[in-house]
This record gives sequence, C-alpha cells and structure tokens, in this order.
Amino acid sequence: MTAQPRTASKQVSRRSHMSLGMAQLAFRGLAEDWWLKHLGDVHWQLIADSVGQNTTVFKDRAGRHTYAAFCATEFEQTHPDDVGLGEIVDVSSTLWSAGLYRLQSIHSLKVADVTVATFRLNSTFVYHEKGGVNASISRTMPYLVPVLDPAPDHFATNTSAAAREYRGERNETTDSVLIHPCIGSDFNAVGLLYFPSFTRFFEQTERALGPPNSWSPVRLRQVLYFCNIERGDSIAGRPSSDGLELWSVTREGAYTRKLAHCETERF
Repeated sequence: MTAQPRTASKQVSRRSHMSLGMAQLAFRGLAEDWWLKHLGDVHWQLIADSVGQNTTVFKDRAGRHTYAAFCATEFEQTHPDDVGLGEIVDVSSTLWSAGLYRLQSIHSLKVADVTVATFRLNSTFVYHEKGGVNASISRTMPYLVPVLDPAPDHFATNTSAAAREYRGERNETTDSVLIHPCIGSDFNAVGLLYFPSFTRFFEQTERALGPPNSWSPVRLRQVLYFCNIERGDSIAGRPSSDGLELWSVTREGAYTRKLAHCETERF
C-alpha cells in the first residue's frame, strides 16, 4: 500500500461551554442521543483541525469521499441529578490516535468543576464502493493523515477485542423486537444509519424486553458498531449473552447481519 501523505499536528483540543436546555437533558441526567450527535460532529471538526482543513469534507488518495465512521462509543455519567435546566456545562474535547487508521476523541463534561459525564468515540474512515449501497462500505484513509499522540487509555484496544468476539457470536434466542427505522430521522446525509439511532434502538429493545416501569438513568453504555443497513430494511433488537444486539432484517423477514452490540449499566 502506498503511504498516505502525513501532516504533523500538535495536540488537537477544543473547549466550549453552554447552558443546558431541554435538548441536552433527559428526564434525569443528560440526553445521550443529543450529545452523541453533537460530539460526533465535534469529532469530525477535530479531525479537520488536525490536518488544517476548514471543512469536514474528506477525500482519499483516489479522490473518493470518505467518512469518519464510528467503531465504538462509550457514555459514562456520574451525577445525573446534578445537571438541570440552566446549568452551565463546560466541554473539553481532545483527539488522539487509536492505532492504525483509527482516531479517538475524549469529551469531558463538567458542571461547577465536577465531571458529570465522559464520552469516548472511536472512528475509522470508510467510503462507498458503490454509491447508495451500504453493504459496499469499505475502509480507506483520507489523503491527509493527522499525526497525534496515542490515546491515554485502552478503550480502542479493549473495544476492538470485544468486537472480534461479539461480531461472530450468534444467539438463537426467539425474543426480539422489530424496529422500522425512519429514513428522514434515522439516516444521515450520506445515507448511513446514523450512529445515535443505534442507541435509541437499544433503548427501545431494552424497554420492550425488560421489566415494565424499571427505567433509571444510564451509568455506563458501550456500543460496538459492526455494519450498516440499507434504506428500507428493518432491525431486530435481541438479547445477547451479556447485553443486547441489533440485526438487520430484510423485507422478507430474514436476519442477515449483526449490526451492533451494546452493554448498559444503570443507576
């Protein structure tokens, strides 16, 4: 493989603050899906900053459009009852190297100098071999590759090992929840099922298969993403050996591919 042009980069970080409103908050604690969308965008912006780009549009050496696709995410919150309407949250975000062709961002959220949540997002770059066909997604690298310090934790290594284990695991359970994604709200601008939608589908699955009226805020959620679906396909949420998993379901009702695996701890 021809070496990609590399660009020297200092540590890429960003700090911001905002007043918490309805969009950023859940019934108790933070609105996980909103923060995944927001911080996913920050992740892309940090990549652009690291190579001196003004936009988050990336191309590989062949001139093909590439996208930072998430391999694993983690949401951990520690004080769900200490965040409320009007509170000021300080957000510190830093981009790191996470191994060969992978990048990781870590986002720390603080209220009154107390860490209330941490997000970890691990991504690789992909492109469509065939336009509009998500089964044709393949890995690539952008033309400019940032040179960054390695991540200060083992998140990427641990989730990569877990992904190898869970991707091939097949559970023969008959319990499942059929979910029909909405093209207008669950898919992103390049036609991929947007990664925050996975979290919402796991929530729906847990609610349908778990005991009634048992909801409590998330303490820790880790999601591993394996592949995507085609527009028009449905999803089956199912229990796994130690969590939940999502499968793609064709119009004929066949389970075809495992999409993601999730483990959740609650307060």
